[in-house]
Amino acid sequence: MRTDAALFPAGVPVDQELSVMPEDLARALFITGRAPYDQAKHGRSSTYEWCHRVAVLPAYLSWSDDPVRRITRTDLARELDPSEKGMLSYTLGQAMCQLFAERQLSVQFFMHVARYASAYDLTFAPGQSRADFFGERTYGGYVVAEAKGRSGSLTKKLRKTMEEQKRTIKTIKGETPEIAYASAVHFSSPHGPMRLTAIDPEEAAPRAVDLPVDPDLHVLAYYTPFLDAFAHQEPLRLGDYVVASFTAFDVTLGILAPVLQRVERAARRNETEGLRDDILRLLTRHRPRLEHTLYRDGTLFAADWRSSENRHRPGRQDSGTLPGFLHEAFRSMNQEEDWRAEHVEEGDLDVRNLPPARGYVPGIFPRGELLEG
Repeated sequence: MRTDAALFPAGVPVDQELSVMPEDLARALFITGRAPYDQAKHGRSSTYEWCHRVAVLPAYLSWSDDPVRRITRTDLARELDPSEKGMLSYTLGQAMCQLFAERQLSVQFFMHVARYASAYDLTFAPGQSRADFFGERTYGGYVVAEAKGRSGSLTKKLRKTMEEQKRTIKTIKGETPEIAYASAVHFSSPHGPMRLTAIDPEEAAPRAVDLPVDPDLHVLAYYTPFLDAFAHQEPLRLGDYVVASFTAFDVTLGILAPVLQRVERAARRNETEGLRDDILRLLTRHRPRLEHTLYRDGTLFAADWRSSENRHRPGRQDSGTLPGFLHEAFRSMNQEEDWRAEHVEEGDLDVRNLPPARGYVPGIFPRGELLEG
């Protein structure tokens, strides 16, 4: 996918091409959602929210190899009315904002400001605008971002607005964000490929806000949607991952068992102190190869969006059955092991009985240095 980046600080390695697979966008939509934090209050609503967001991808996007690999809108997407197209573009804008931050700016724990604020009762003064997202760079410093989406081309007026906009978050944890960019997804024509433009303005707005972020609570809020997903779908064990398969959407998500164990302990026992450092140590020890379904934050996301005639009817597949290609992906990493999913024993996700990962697994979690961006 073509990206156009401008006004970023010198030395920031911003590539002009971004490889985007279906599962990358699905995971990005899962991570960036504004799902309610309070499960006791909202229950399954938060799960339905992200399922709704993820479902737009196979319905409205197509990955094509002709003439080159690109992402275009389906006929169904082109038939939407203007308001529906606007909502789709906004949703895609959020997903691509996350992918740009993670892949090209080395940002980890990227999440919506509103989700963090609602989780810890942060409020902003009336009339104060603020960016949509924030995250931490892998080698220090914070990044904030605002996501936009257009169903048509990027107009000169919008680009000028992005170039002239002011930074709306002045500090995070007392530190000035190193980068505060705006990104916009757009389409040059009805049948044209999806593109992304990202611009980093320099000046702060007069009423820019200070965002008080606790690093441990930030990490807890980042992983909370996975806890919510496992609360509403029976979890399975797959290698050193705990996974859940949402077959109606052809999506499987997961998280490294030791990471889940530590996050569960923080959520259920309020053992948040040192959470960020503990998670980073676990991710360093269990560094995955750069397989397309495994990510550096210890999560797994797989999307099986084949042609419509080959898909099973929604809800007809056993909820405990994982896609065959996912089994094959794990099996191919280690020919000496058969990575079959096994049911997690009852109570494991209450953390006390969830066994930690079994150390290093050859071919999947090689030893390595600290995670790089």
